[in-house]
Amino acid sequence: MQKGFIIAGTNSGCGKTTITIGLMALLKSLEIKVAPFKTGPDYIDPLFHSKVLGKPSYNLDSFMLSESAIKYLYKKHSRSNDLSIIEGVMGMYDGMGHQSTGSTYELSKILGLPVVLVVSCKGLYQSVAAIVKGFCSLKQNSNVKGVILNHVPNNEYYQFVKSVIERESNISCLGYVPTNKDISLESRHLGLIQAEEVDQLNDKVGILKDTLEHTIDIAKLLDISKHKPLTEDNFNLPDLDLSGMHIGVSYDKAFRFYYKDNLELLEELGATLHYFSPLKDTSLPKGINCLYLGGGYPELFASELSENILLRKQINSKVEEGFPVYAECGGLMYLAENIIDLEGKRYPMCGIYNASVQMTQRLQRFGYATAEYNNAETRCHEFHRSEIIEHDNTNYTLTYHLTKPQKQKHWQCGLSYKNCLAAYAHVHFYAGFNFFENIIDLWKRATI
Repeated sequence: MQKGFIIAGTNSGCGKTTITIGLMALLKSLEIKVAPFKTGPDYIDPLFHSKVLGKPSYNLDSFMLSESAIKYLYKKHSRSNDLSIIEGVMGMYDGMGHQSTGSTYELSKILGLPVVLVVSCKGLYQSVAAIVKGFCSLKQNSNVKGVILNHVPNNEYYQFVKSVIERESNISCLGYVPTNKDISLESRHLGLIQAEEVDQLNDKVGILKDTLEHTIDIAKLLDISKHKPLTEDNFNLPDLDLSGMHIGVSYDKAFRFYYKDNLELLEELGATLHYFSPLKDTSLPKGINCLYLGGGYPELFASELSENILLRKQINSKVEEGFPVYAECGGLMYLAENIIDLEGKRYPMCGIYNASVQMTQRLQRFGYATAEYNNAETRCHEFHRSEIIEHDNTNYTLTYHLTKPQKQKHWQCGLSYKNCLAAYAHVHFYAGFNFFENIIDLWKRATI
């Protein structure tokens, strides 16, 4: 039998991430090798997993990825580990349409994993049992095998609520997390803050681990985590030889949003990755023949990025010479003329596209989409609080045609200038290998 489980929640903010990293830290201290995963497209939670475990965490998204791709990646990354933990997204059933596409529930069905439900007890008593019963009974195959209660005032409260839950739902309570501001993670307008930005994160995780050691029944948790091995699915990687491809990858506090599977796929196919910092490095890595600029928060570091004039000018010159670049979201912002903050202050960027990026209070686009580029389709997602301010005569064309699922909204993006392509869309390379091969074709274009 394999071991693994999904941590689902009743809603966003119920404590999934806090409990996930606490359990990871506790299991690591017990010398249990954990394979970490995140449901959905989020980049930030996997960074917390990685910070705690010292290893990569991987996204499993049932909208963007096929079932065969999900099973392939889950099996690949679970191998050589004792236990897999998948952190869920939003509320357990929250996804698109009646099928809950992209939800924690859908992923649990695909992988056949037991579900551990996290319930916040703030302002509740016996009503917690009603919530648990509702989540367990909404779908016949909910597969909820255990419950962890969060924001519990004391052990007496827990023991009483536990007895009601187990009587009414026949579901095991695995323990609880007491109310404690010293172990909570803060939030900000773009979601949870990044792991490096949490004050005394190691101290918080240490307190959390020590707490869960006394309040979680680890033996029972490990027992319910047993599940049948996944059936074999036919899944093949693209037949590409990327040896000789040297890709410069922007990676620092401003640019950190990459799917680890994207980077590993490039290396598995033979490419060599050269990491650099647009914040600190004054020149690109030597020997590279293309660039990969991922997403992040360039607006938070706009002043420092702007002050690195040497690198901005080098990137501009290289693009004018035909150097191939592929960029996503934050990378797109970095390639614009300016980033304009909410107060109207302009920060010069690389100036590849004769357009600026204006920060906005509200989300401009949020959620999943299907993107078509050069006769290939992929599923992707967008999440940004900025918009492109165009000149009357743009020096670029829009090459992506995007469609919002179910709502049938259409728009264009994918700014293309010479051999430089940038879009707000975040793409998982495993979502569509034809689309991925178009990116590879772009990177392989001859430079002057």
